[in-house]
Amino acid sequence: MWSPFVLSKQTESQLADFTQLFFGQALRAEASRAGFRFIEKLVNEWESNANRFDGPGEILAGASQNGQLVAVGGLNIDAYAEDITVARLRHLYVLKNVRRRGVASSVARYLLDAARTSFDSVRLFTDTAEAAALYDALGFAPAKSTSATHIIRFK
Repeated sequence: MWSPFVLSKQTESQLADFTQLFFGQALRAEASRAGFRFIEKLVNEWESNANRFDGPGEILAGASQNGQLVAVGGLNIDAYAEDITVARLRHLYVLKNVRRRGVASSVARYLLDAARTSFDSVRLFTDTAEAAALYDALGFAPAKSTSATHIIRFK
C-alpha cells in the first residue's frame, strides 16, 4: 500500500527539499517525453509561485519510493466552475514503472478525502482512456461540460 503525503502546506525548509526532490527527478522527464505537458505546467507554476496549492482546501500530494517522487497530484478550487465549493483534481501522474500497483488510486483517494472537508464536488479533465477508467473506478461520473470530463459529488 502506498502512503501519499502532502507536498504543499510545508515549512520553507521542507518546500526547498520538495523542490529538490521534484524538479530534478524522473517524473518530470518521463511526463515530458510522453507528451504530458501538465507536469511542466505544475513545475512552472510552482517555481513562479503562481500555484502553490495554498488556497482554502487546496493540496498537492505525492507518493515516493526509495526517496524518489513516483507520483504527484493536486487539488485546486476549480477556476472553470466559478464556484468555490467545486474543486479540480489536477496534475495526477504516476511513473510508468510503478503503474498498476495502486499508486494513482492511493494519491487520488487521498486528495478526494481531503476534498470532502472543503468542497461539495471535484471535477477533472482527462483525455486518456487509462485515466478515465481510474476515475470511473473511483466513483466519478461523466461531466456534461466542455471544461471537465468527470465529476464526483459529495453533497
